[in-house]
Amino acid sequence: MAILKSIIVALAAASAPITVLGFQLQSRAVVNMDPYPFCNVATNANCIAGGKYLIPILEFSSEGGAGDVAYNTYLPTSAWTFSKWTNGMMPERCYYWGVTADKWKATDFIIYNVTYSDCATPFVVCRHQKSTKSIGQLATIIGRLPVKMRQATSIYLVYGDQNSDNPNYGGYMATLAGDGIIIGRSVAYFSTSLVHETGHAIDSTLASPGSGKSFSSTTAWANAVKADGFAVSAYGAGSYVEDFAETTRAVLLDTIYPGGLSNFTQKNPNITQITNQLKAYKTVAGAYLTLGGKCDLAKKFPFPTELVKRV
Repeated sequence: MAILKSIIVALAAASAPITVLGFQLQSRAVVNMDPYPFCNVATNANCIAGGKYLIPILEFSSEGGAGDVAYNTYLPTSAWTFSKWTNGMMPERCYYWGVTADKWKATDFIIYNVTYSDCATPFVVCRHQKSTKSIGQLATIIGRLPVKMRQATSIYLVYGDQNSDNPNYGGYMATLAGDGIIIGRSVAYFSTSLVHETGHAIDSTLASPGSGKSFSSTTAWANAVKADGFAVSAYGAGSYVEDFAETTRAVLLDTIYPGGLSNFTQKNPNITQITNQLKAYKTVAGAYLTLGGKCDLAKKFPFPTELVKRV
């Protein structure tokens, strides 16, 4: 579990535009048609293939960007119902990460079960009362994820959005794959960010069942990246684990976009640079990114049963 929890990324506050957890917080100025810096092995020992990545870049990182629009357009939203917990309890994992680790007040969370028409087992949303997205908005965004992809998670821990809500918390969004949780400020809950973060959960569970390690840490994934020589994106060039999550975005677009990834990229001739990564991903996890069907309760991350008092 320690390995899986290492996916957590602490984000420092910054005034300049930065790229965090696979999506752009703000846009960077374009210089020589390359808005990203190369990954530098001098400062990042995990840098993939000298920092080389697909160019022109895949526009699938920012809210309202081409990829986000495509997900919102071509991913149907599953019908849902929700119910509020009234027993004064909350999942122990929400309490540990939200209260003990990140210093939010337990009494400021409202706990919901969200049940989708494509999965009999509810998902749990631990929503901070200062979240700027309602439970209905959150349920709709989460429900866009294909159900076989969504089943890699169980809990969504949603924080407030102002630093003044909790000066101790400087993060934005992260995946705790070992606990089946996605954590983030409510502003971080939009389609393409959830695709990336759920990609981490798939990496550590569905793509490598029973192995105790993520698929991105295997030689099979490393060989695919090395065979290509290019990461899927600039952010993916930072490490194999982030490249896998970024490939989740690319494979999902290839699945749902009319004409596939080639059409999404407007026939980018360099798409062949990531062929082996796309193939390797589809071999171990492509089935989880298909539309329709029902969740597989044998594979779904289980509903949380360890509870603690919230009030």
